[in-house]
Amino acid sequence: MNGVLVGTVEATLLILLVTVLLGPIVAERFRVPGIVGLIFGGTLFGPYVLDWISASGLVDDLGAIGILYLMFLAGISFDIRAFQENRTSAIAYGLLGFFIPFLLSAIVMMAAFGVGLLPAALVGAMWASNTLVAYPEIQTAGLQNNRAASAAVSAGVVADLLSLTVLAFVTSTTVIESDPLPAPFDGELFDLTDIDLSTFDFEPSTPDPTLPLLVALPVLVGFCLWLLPKIGERFFVRVGRSRMQRFVFALAAMSAGACVALIGGVEGLIGAFLAGLGLNRLVPNRGSLMERLEFVGTAVFVPTFLVSIGLNIDPALLIDRDTLLLGLVFTAFVIVGKCVAAGITGAIFGFTGNEIGMMSSLSFGQAASTLAIAQVGLSLGMFEQIIVNASVIAIVATALITSYGTRFFARRVPKPESDTRALGSNVLLDVRAPTDSIDAPIRLAELIADGDNGLVSPFAITERDHRETALARVREVAAAVAARGLDSDGLVRIDDSFADGTVALVDEQEASLVVLAWDGPSFAADYLFGNDIDTIGETCPVPSMAVKVTRPWNRLVVAVGRTDTDWRREDAGLAFDVGRRAASAEELPLLLVVPDDAVADDLLGPIDRNEERIEVVVDAELSTSTLERLTDDDLVVAASHVLHELTPRAVWRLARDLALANVAVVGGPYRLSVSKGVTREPLRGALSRTASSGPS
Repeated sequence: MNGVLVGTVEATLLILLVTVLLGPIVAERFRVPGIVGLIFGGTLFGPYVLDWISASGLVDDLGAIGILYLMFLAGISFDIRAFQENRTSAIAYGLLGFFIPFLLSAIVMMAAFGVGLLPAALVGAMWASNTLVAYPEIQTAGLQNNRAASAAVSAGVVADLLSLTVLAFVTSTTVIESDPLPAPFDGELFDLTDIDLSTFDFEPSTPDPTLPLLVALPVLVGFCLWLLPKIGERFFVRVGRSRMQRFVFALAAMSAGACVALIGGVEGLIGAFLAGLGLNRLVPNRGSLMERLEFVGTAVFVPTFLVSIGLNIDPALLIDRDTLLLGLVFTAFVIVGKCVAAGITGAIFGFTGNEIGMMSSLSFGQAASTLAIAQVGLSLGMFEQIIVNASVIAIVATALITSYGTRFFARRVPKPESDTRALGSNVLLDVRAPTDSIDAPIRLAELIADGDNGLVSPFAITERDHRETALARVREVAAAVAARGLDSDGLVRIDDSFADGTVALVDEQEASLVVLAWDGPSFAADYLFGNDIDTIGETCPVPSMAVKVTRPWNRLVVAVGRTDTDWRREDAGLAFDVGRRAASAEELPLLLVVPDDAVADDLLGPIDRNEERIEVVVDAELSTSTLERLTDDDLVVAASHVLHELTPRAVWRLARDLALANVAVVGGPYRLSVSKGVTREPLRGALSRTASSGPS
């Protein structure tokens, strides 16, 4: 390269971006993971080969940001719900998957290589963690909800947390100023010179930390997991309603967590990870804000971090016999440790052989935490360069093994019978409710989505001639949703049929629940002729809910109806789930109407049954005595079959008594019905009238 350009910001940036662009493409042509192309691209242009990029400077600084961003994304995208559902097996596998490879690595490094306790602990933490490099293979096979896959995903977070905890303890306690791992090995891999602990000079890794570790860690956890979410919620609601503002706030939160960590002598990447966990609930995984965070990270910062790793690799050492042998030893730490942990976990929880194989293969991948710990150990003087070089070899080897192994076992594991999404993961909200009462449906949709860290997406189906009216209405509702601190995208679809357009939108957006505007129970029109809600309910592949909510509510009333068949039991569970979410979020009283005590015990369990704010009423039908207890400040949630199975006289009475009440009727896939009839001709031009006229 021209000597005038070498070392300039312009040339460095050009080479970096070309490497980020072409590195993964070239690597994939050779059937190796893209991260390998980025690392070796850094090596090619680094000081040991072409010397076009300095090991310190722009790329090094961006790489430091990249490692923070990597840890921040790991925290902010963590699926808390999946972890809770599989917490027993996940925690067991996470603990075993950490301690077995950790102890194996540390003991071998100390016994066979003569490494000191603290460097050995860091090496153990490197190979006890894991990165889900092969998770796309699980997605391709449709096994996201498989118990073994879910356990492996959640266990990976447990192992990473423990690895980062080891890193925090070691780096905040001491730094070894002498040669901790002599290199080269003088041709004898297992005959290393023992290290004399008396030559070590111990100092804090962060010069003059403001707080001692025992105080710094609780302060860091409190700041990231308690204070930061509260600040974020207030900011999203009162100030930051645009995605640009929320994006910048997220970056500031990441930096704040890292700074608080540094104050206590803890590595900044741990603070970034905890900051991500703190903002987890405010940033839905499927939302546009998350897409922007992931885009910036995966396009610039994280690849730059991988390129910066390559800048420190000397190819002459990389092909050295000792480096290759050490890389194989590191690979063995991972394979043996994870396989033993998966075998023990599978035996305890009754996993099949193929599930155990898939679980262990998925856990082999190493990248994020491994490179982070290796780089920190190198920068603090605990590791020699040979450790990083051997780590790269092990990362490449495990990436290939995890990819092929996961694909092999995933083909032999049957797909789950049902692949249902969490009820609140992506809620579509019909915007046809009157303008002066739209806040109430938004509030209900928010309470449902909040439990699953989901989205609320206002939508409209309209004829082409009324597109502008629909757009204006959707933008108005989307702004109201954003004002509540939610991440929201408005959706408008052109279709002559409201029912057909809604069902098509459900498929396109992978919705988990559809909330439809409704006029409430009607003895005449709905009972005799049906309506578009019935048509949607019969064709919608996900749960749907017809709502007439016009005012705030102070109590939830849930009527589950009969549970004598599987589909009735499922709809009863949906109705109870909606009511429970709405009541629990704001600690409101809940009145549960059930056909018998056994149903109440099944839904509530022995603990919730005794909770003071929950009252159970045994009433096989909505009798007069039950209806007389309802007020205009209630939200009545009923399973679809409760309304559908009433007599004509009961429907008339219900329509009269609930004329002013908030009502929501819930039905499972293909089962929502609010009337006795079926609409043969779906209503056309659903949004042809003005928004304020309300639903038909």
